[in-house]
Amino acid sequence: MTFQILMSCMHRKDMQIVKDSQINCDVLVVNQCDESREEQSSERCQRMIYTKERGLSKSRNMAIDRAWADICLLSDDDELFQHDVEERVLKAYADYPEADIIAFKVDNADTFGYGVNNSKRIYPNHAYKCGLIGCLHISSWQISFRRASIVEKAIRFDELMGSGTGHGAQEESKFLIDCLRAGLTIWFVPITVATMIDCEESQWFKGFDKKFFIDRGWATRRFLGWWLATLYAFYYAWKKRSMYKQDISPMSALGCMLRGIFLTHYE
Repeated sequence: MTFQILMSCMHRKDMQIVKDSQINCDVLVVNQCDESREEQSSERCQRMIYTKERGLSKSRNMAIDRAWADICLLSDDDELFQHDVEERVLKAYADYPEADIIAFKVDNADTFGYGVNNSKRIYPNHAYKCGLIGCLHISSWQISFRRASIVEKAIRFDELMGSGTGHGAQEESKFLIDCLRAGLTIWFVPITVATMIDCEESQWFKGFDKKFFIDRGWATRRFLGWWLATLYAFYYAWKKRSMYKQDISPMSALGCMLRGIFLTHYE
């Protein structure tokens, strides 16, 4: 099996980000900037696509379409990779040959993924097969996949969702749930592939305001359907209240999510 990292970044001038991220394996970087060209490194097969396209989901899809390896690992530009990341990932796929997608550990990531929480994410210490609930706890930079499985099922990231769209996030949840519905198998394996480093503030998260919750309601309906999204809204409003209650009341948060589920339409 062959392996490569698929990195998304913005406004990079050259391929220095590959060295800064300690990547010593094959990599395809999609760099959203103000020009259109490609650059190839002389070290292994390391390529950067410069594109004027905007949106994280568009970046992920371009990387999937242009990738060449059997196993691909998604990443952002704020990670430091393990020196043996290729061996770690390929061994996991050898150990779990039924897996089409494997989510790994990225150390030093914050609990909720918004870049505003000082507590660090705690991962399970055992491998498990992911169902719908498990998919909701996975971030895009944990995701690896067999490219053939994704291509065969014609699964891509929803380009109406994610950073750069103005519609919030959760594009990785929809991607994974689409994989489940297509019959693909998803595993979490507690192996560290990278460490998150301090980075600039989120490109999409601007605080726990009304728009955050409206967008969350809209997004969950998009991949859960209205009745499961409604149940999830009640769960989220109560379970996560300690995270956001300084900014908005649980009742207001719930009302905004319901508004997103039933009244909001983005195209």
